Amino acid sequence: MAPTKVVLLACGSFNPVTNMHLRIFELARDQLQRTGLFTVVGGVVSPVNDAYVKKDLVESYHRVQMAKLATQSSDWIRVDPWESEQNSWAETLKVLNYLQLQLDSGCLMSNESPNKNSPKKRRKRRRISDEIQVDEVDYNITNTVISNQSLINTSEPMKAKLLCGADLLESFAVPGLWQQEHIEEILGKYGLVVISREGSNPLKFIYESDTLTALQDNIHIITEWMPNEISSTRIRRALGRGESVKYLLQDGVIDYIKKHELYGAVSTVNSNLSK
Repeated sequence: MAPTKVVLLACGSFNPVTNMHLRIFELARDQLQRTGLFTVVGGVVSPVNDAYVKKDLVESYHRVQMAKLATQSSDWIRVDPWESEQNSWAETLKVLNYLQLQLDSGCLMSNESPNKNSPKKRRKRRRISDEIQVDEVDYNITNTVISNQSLINTSEPMKAKLLCGADLLESFAVPGLWQQEHIEEILGKYGLVVISREGSNPLKFIYESDTLTALQDNIHIITEWMPNEISSTRIRRALGRGESVKYLLQDGVIDYIKKHELYGAVSTVNSNLSK
């Protein structure tokens, strides 16, 4: 049997996006492909909507732009602003449904902006469920040249999978945080790729949950053996104090933060941010 083609989806604040946010994509791809069961053909970063109430969350426009800058050097990870552009916060299941609809429709756009040789787009509305409508894009490729960097060919069947940390897996047990039917559909229809740290025990957590145990074949646990405790919270604290965040964020992201004076950073020639 041929390996299943997979596109990994990471949802989160990305406030700001750090090198560790990008690192987990590479780690997940290596481990999944090593099994021989999967071929990872793409990764998607989906910054959360502004309606998601969280302390120090900068507006989604900036978070999307920083994520695009951070993934410029990747030939397989892209940023999708759809979740951030909705009128309200969208549950993770809805974002997965949206991504799967893109894959089923036959194409997935990259970070590159369309140019004169790119496919012309015609948008129409398609309903995923009673709660959500998404843009479905028709691509007119007649007499056009498609760059491999601007269009990911998904003519073959592909499956979306949710990429997350062990904390998200454990959040399934928090009363009232997740709808039970959403957990079952995320696991049953898509599956989880969980990045765990040395010393954590996600298998024990799965064992203690009847739902997770029943669907554990769709939960892929990957241990990060080279842990790095980079966190967006600590990054924001350092920025607010004028401390260097060099090598913690991509240089383009650091420059963007300075230019727009985000997280208390000051745009001055003498700033320590990029030193």
